[in-house]
Amino acid sequence: MLYFIDNLKSEMSINSKLPRFTQNREKNHLREIQKLIQSEIKQRGATNDSFWVKFRMFFFQLFYVILYIGTLYSYPNLYVYYTGYTLLGFFVVIIFLTSIHELCHDGVFKKKSYNRLFLYFFDFIGANSYIWKQRHILMHHNYPNIKGWDTDIEQSDLFKIYTDAPHTKFHKVQHYLMFVFYPLYLFNWLLIRDFKDFFKKNSTIKKSITIPKIEYVKLIAFKMFYFFYMLVLPVWFLKIPFSIVFIGFLLHTSVASIFALFVLLPPHANLENEFVSVPEDNQIPTTWVEHQLQTTIDISNYNWFISFFMGNFNYHVAHHVMPTISYSKLKIATEVIEKYANENNLPYKKCTIWEALRSHYQLLKKNSIHQSAIFEETF
Repeated sequence: MLYFIDNLKSEMSINSKLPRFTQNREKNHLREIQKLIQSEIKQRGATNDSFWVKFRMFFFQLFYVILYIGTLYSYPNLYVYYTGYTLLGFFVVIIFLTSIHELCHDGVFKKKSYNRLFLYFFDFIGANSYIWKQRHILMHHNYPNIKGWDTDIEQSDLFKIYTDAPHTKFHKVQHYLMFVFYPLYLFNWLLIRDFKDFFKKNSTIKKSITIPKIEYVKLIAFKMFYFFYMLVLPVWFLKIPFSIVFIGFLLHTSVASIFALFVLLPPHANLENEFVSVPEDNQIPTTWVEHQLQTTIDISNYNWFISFFMGNFNYHVAHHVMPTISYSKLKIATEVIEKYANENNLPYKKCTIWEALRSHYQLLKKNSIHQSAIFEETF
């Protein structure tokens, strides 16, 4: 039984029609893979590492607060001041990878209420933890790269990821304009994306849930608090000129945007992965686990920095196959999955980070050409 599919069914509105995956009546690959992973984790004695996961979460979140305060008090030394904001941008992403993402999957504490409590740090740094958790778990993990269902892929109409998506004049040059708009990624998240999910009647996430009224209050309250301590408090309390504060904020958010996309784009948004449209009968022609393998790619780069600061995010296939296991065990899980895929003729893909980023650029370049133009050239 699929944990996330079950969760989705319980929270979907009764009027929604879920895409259905094909059932493999001969062999349950997902069950076999999960058993092998759990067995391998026990054999290697890698079951008791929750202390370090918690320690890292507390350390990085506390460090962010200390770094923010230290940055403000470093003024008028602008070199240190702007360096501090640059580091804050990096640590926003590091906290997301090692803490927020893990808390979202209830992977830090045994009690879900504790995970939810510490997940509010995501709201503290400007995002909305409630709507992101719904998007990420209910939509992205169940339906990666499926048009109209994967909210992590469908973030903006400015860029065309799906070949059969509507084509605009803007898309003709999207592979060039990515260098202009991608550094604005988190500005869109802070100021537009969350609000669209809450207030747009036909937003993708509203296929799945009815948003409680209290969450609207939290959205406005946390957003106001974030912009207060980022833009108002330094001017009002420390008398730092607004222009200096605003430049620091721009620097912080731009650095975080670039670093975030550097990490988040490679696993799904590239030419090597499949992009699926739901047929009229809602029947996806592959099993759930095959779909995860077709739409997700691992990044083969591995070093201590990726492990300690990035939560092993490069082992993305294993995370999608077993979303509830700790990131500290993803390396073991990946070895099992790769071996199993090779033995059972299942797709498993990996490449370097630079190959994946180049492939993403090529995906945008490919989709910059309208389908009708391709047909005209063909004939």
